Amino acid sequence: MNIQRNNLFFIFILAFAMLFSSCSTLLYTSIDVLRPAKISFPLDVDNITILNNALPQPENHGHTNKFLNATVQQATVNTDSLAIFALASFAESMAEKEFFNIISLRHESIKKGQDFQSVNYPLRETINQLSEHENDGVIALNRFVVEDQLGELYDPENGLYYAYLEAIYDYVWSVHFPSKNKIQSFNVKDTVYWEAEAYARQRAMNGLPERKDALIDGALISGSRIVDKFIPYWEEVDRYIFNFSNKKHKQGLDAVYIKDWDTAIHAWEDLLNTTKSQTKKIKTAHNISVVYEIKGDIQKAFEYSEKAMILFNDVVVFDYRSMLMLLEQYENIKQRKIELEIINEQLGTE
Repeated sequence: MNIQRNNLFFIFILAFAMLFSSCSTLLYTSIDVLRPAKISFPLDVDNITILNNALPQPENHGHTNKFLNATVQQATVNTDSLAIFALASFAESMAEKEFFNIISLRHESIKKGQDFQSVNYPLRETINQLSEHENDGVIALNRFVVEDQLGELYDPENGLYYAYLEAIYDYVWSVHFPSKNKIQSFNVKDTVYWEAEAYARQRAMNGLPERKDALIDGALISGSRIVDKFIPYWEEVDRYIFNFSNKKHKQGLDAVYIKDWDTAIHAWEDLLNTTKSQTKKIKTAHNISVVYEIKGDIQKAFEYSEKAMILFNDVVVFDYRSMLMLLEQYENIKQRKIELEIINEQLGTE
C-alpha cells in the first residue's frame, strides 16, 4: 500500500478548525477525526481491480410517481447504465485517495443470466485471472438497484408547491483477496434527494432535473461517497467545553484560544487538584478530555472523561444539559478507542 497511509493519523492534530463559539455556559469547536473503513485490507495489497458483476435492472422496476391527489403509480425509466456511472465515480474517488498504487476498472458486467436481483460472487477462476500478483485485491459490485420516487407536496400555509425526487441506491459488494483465499461482503444503501418549490404547481415540477439525468448524477454522487466504506476517512464533529467563572479556568481557556494545549491542560489539572467545588472538578476533567482529544491522545482523553463520569456519580445536583455533555464525550471517546485500533490496523501504524 502507499506509504501515505502511515502519515494520515499523525496529521490529525493539524486537521481541525478551532473556532470556539459561545453557547450559554458551553463553548464548542469543530474538529476533524479519522474514521475507520468498513473493510480492512491486508497491508501488502497494493493493486485493486474494481469489477462489475451486476446486471442492469429493468426499466419498469423501482420507479414510482406520487402526485397530488393520486395514488402511487409505476413509472418507466431507462437506468441500464447507472452501475457503470457509479463504478466510474467510485474508481475515480479511490484513485484520488492514493491509498493503493494501481486501481483498474472493469466496467462491463461479467454477470450472466436474467435475475438482476440475485447476488452471486465472481467465480474463483475469474478472480485469479484478474489478480496477476500476490498483493492484488478485487472489489466486485454484485448487485446495483435504484428505487426512486418522483412526487409532489403542497404547503397550504405558505401556498407553496414542492416537487421532489428521492433515489435510494442499493449496493452489494464483495472484496476478494486471492492469495489469502478470503472474501468479505456487505450491503450499502445511499440516498440522494432533489427538491424544487414554487407558487405554481407545474413550475415546481419543472424545477427538477430530467429524471434519467438526475439518476445518473445521483449514481455519480453515491459512487463517490461509498469510497469511505473502503478507505479511512475524515469526519467533522463537534466537541464542547464548559465555561465557568474561575481564574485558573480562564487561564486554561485563554491558552485554548491560541492553541497552546499543554498550557491549557496544565492550568486545568491544577484547578482539578485544588478546587473544592465538585461541579467544577467534573467540568474541568471533561474539558481536559476534550483538549487531549484535539491533541490526538485518545487514551488520555478517555482517562479524563472517565474521571469526569466517576466524579459525577458523587454529586447530588447537576444540571441535565451538562450531564448530557459528559455522557456524549464519554461515549464518543470510548468509541474512538475502539476505532483507533482498527485504524492502526488499516494504516499499518502502531
